[in-house]
Amino acid sequence: MENDIENFLIEKGYSAATRETYRRILLDLNSAPDLYSMSAATLIKYFERPTWGNSIRYISVTASRQFLAWRFGNNHPALSARVKRRKSKVQRSLDAERLLTLLASFESYTEKGRRDLAIVSVAVDTRLRVSELSRLRLRDIDLDTCTLQVIVKGGEWGERAFSQETANIILAYLPYRKPKSGVEQLFLSTQGPTKRCGMTVNGLKATVRRWGESLGFKISPHDFCRTFALQTTKNKAPTRVVQVGGGWKGIDMVVHY
Repeated sequence: MENDIENFLIEKGYSAATRETYRRILLDLNSAPDLYSMSAATLIKYFERPTWGNSIRYISVTASRQFLAWRFGNNHPALSARVKRRKSKVQRSLDAERLLTLLASFESYTEKGRRDLAIVSVAVDTRLRVSELSRLRLRDIDLDTCTLQVIVKGGEWGERAFSQETANIILAYLPYRKPKSGVEQLFLSTQGPTKRCGMTVNGLKATVRRWGESLGFKISPHDFCRTFALQTTKNKAPTRVVQVGGGWKGIDMVVHY
């Protein structure tokens, strides 16, 4: 069954982030009895977990339906399963005061401080997701034009622009950045066995979480995406400019953020 899951993910051509999410869901589904004859009601009930919100249930049922259709055909009884996706509540972002507090907390005379300052500056300026920050390579950044390119959601190249101030912050970080041979990522781990290697998604998440713990308020990498939308809008940027700058495909996504 695990081989079927991997073949399904490869054939569908999902992005790396979607593959990882779907893989976890489908390996979980693999524990359910009698997948061949599973009903729609059973599939929905299987993903009714006390700690799960509507969004993860919706994604789980959607991923499962796609896999069951691929594995058993379009007449599978569970394919009629539907979970209504409810509009989420207003999500967290950093206001100007908390953003400035965070930026001021970094010790810019250390390697870690320079790196952390660069992470936040790039994230807020470009609205890159945590996976995109993790894979961002130094050679795909142009400090002269203040632009960068990175593989974004959907597996395509996306271009983003950043401020001259952020360019200067990246430039100040580079003398501290000493990667191991062959490591191309901009942001490197600064301690432990992975020191001088590219930061992983989990490493970035843990780093951001610790920033919040030290300052007394919660922060996640996704907060920076919403902070981009909030701060650019508050500074009276037209919605269309915000959409293009943040790489959103539609105005409705800007409004949602």
